[in-house]
Amino acid sequence: MGEVTHMAFLFKKLSLNFFPIESYRMINSVTLQSVLASRPAIIGIGNELRGDDGAGIAIIEKLLQIGYPNALAVYDTPENYLQKIASMEGESRLWIDIINWDSYPGDYRIFLPQEIHHFAISTHNYSPTVLLEYLKPLRPLPDYFLGIQPLNLSLGNQISAAVQDAIDEIITISRKHFNSDDFKGEKNRRE
Repeated sequence: MGEVTHMAFLFKKLSLNFFPIESYRMINSVTLQSVLASRPAIIGIGNELRGDDGAGIAIIEKLLQIGYPNALAVYDTPENYLQKIASMEGESRLWIDIINWDSYPGDYRIFLPQEIHHFAISTHNYSPTVLLEYLKPLRPLPDYFLGIQPLNLSLGNQISAAVQDAIDEIITISRKHFNSDDFKGEKNRRE
């Protein structure tokens, strides 16, 4: 998985002027699908009062609404949920937050933990490295970060249209990728 992510990132940087945005979305979609194949514990980070910073929370709320049981919204204090995160099922952890890597608004991609310190993560004061070091002895799992490039982080604003499009696409990919057994909550609500 690491090589796939790294290759996609290099491809994107090297071919920035040669391929349309849709090509990058396809690469990001394939990378996301490879992470989703591990049926991850999905953790959403964000502050719904700061525009696009609410994207991680919006994705978690939608996943829970459609019945994916292994999702948790930790808002802007992931450090307060570490025991709960450690007890979540899954073969990996997928952390969702906004990350500024100077791409176009609404772009998304998977980052590996060692890549994160190069970019501005959200508006929160947590250190991903410290969180992962704490979780490692409790439940050592591969960790991935799904970053969404924000447009607006101003207090009181709603999620921008570009980031909302990314949220919708991520939910669509997730729903198509997971099988019906993954959505036990949805099945149980119908019975």
